[in-house]
Amino acid sequence: MRVSTLVDFFDRLYPFALAESWDNVGLIVGDSRAEVAGVAFCLDVTHDVLDEAVEAGCNVVVTHHPVIFRAIKRLNAAELQGGLVAKAFRHGINLVALHTNLDSAVGGLNDTLCELLGLTAVKPLVDSGRERYYKLAVFVPPGDADKVREAMCAQDAGVIGDYEQCSFATPGEGSFRGIEGKTNPFTGTPGELEKAAELKLEILLRRELAGRVIGAMTSAHPYEEVAYDLIPLANKEAGTGLARIGKQDETTLDEFVRKVEGLGILVTRVLGEPDKSIKRVALCSGAGSDFTGNAISQGADVYLTAEQKHHHGLAAAHKGMALVETDHYTLEQLHWPKLAELMQQQYPDLKTKVLERGPELWRRP
Repeated sequence: MRVSTLVDFFDRLYPFALAESWDNVGLIVGDSRAEVAGVAFCLDVTHDVLDEAVEAGCNVVVTHHPVIFRAIKRLNAAELQGGLVAKAFRHGINLVALHTNLDSAVGGLNDTLCELLGLTAVKPLVDSGRERYYKLAVFVPPGDADKVREAMCAQDAGVIGDYEQCSFATPGEGSFRGIEGKTNPFTGTPGELEKAAELKLEILLRRELAGRVIGAMTSAHPYEEVAYDLIPLANKEAGTGLARIGKQDETTLDEFVRKVEGLGILVTRVLGEPDKSIKRVALCSGAGSDFTGNAISQGADVYLTAEQKHHHGLAAAHKGMALVETDHYTLEQLHWPKLAELMQQQYPDLKTKVLERGPELWRRP
């Protein structure tokens, strides 16, 4: 399997189109043509991580935080970032980042945290505002409609919620005249106006699928020149967005903190009375202090995230919402075993490893 195939698998699982506009996701460093020897997972790229990947025989390292985040003009191997990139190339390691797309996607990092905490009725706390759908409308002879539809659905078009192969066909009449000496029409004679019964076949698709869906459609279509419309839609994908909010059986803040710590997450600060009743929980993987207002406005009893800001704490205290602050690393480290298992299911012969030498910078006092 090539690196490009693996990256495409991640794109289908946690679509890169969900990433925020300021983010950098996908294959950051490497060679998309290289063969995959093994895949390792960790939060950040460090020298220890690269050493462990080499020892494990893994030439793909999948991280949450991209090794190159913002645009750069130079790389110096004597500096941290330049040294990491140089080391990766030296050892043939490909670096793939799944960042805010992993945060937003259904089944991604935030959903994993909700599962581990036992939350129910979970929904996104923040609508990421991504308008990710296209409608593809193609005009096709009735006898070829099923073939064209099946070709598009084979590329994951036509998925609406838990339903697959969704489409709509409208009968009509098409007209065309091929230019003499230049065309070889499916029906009719060049130079003469032809009218034919056609179906307008409409199907929904994610925008990142457009290239391969259109390619499959044109390959299956009998016409020499295929007429189709690709229309951007305002539809938003259900279940996607940054952060989450859900419900749990009533407990106290003190008991909720112990549940969080029981997952191996380092709790750094707590705001609120220990016996405060907790039923509605908001959370955000990583540094989600800026979403404190969203948690307040949606009626959360507690908001769990890393790196809370002082003035957001004041706002939470004023509204009577508890805060549980954690360190960044342990809050975001819990998704990798799940992803490694998913990879094993998809590619049972592929070596996978959750790396252990991550940058756990802080310790409990």
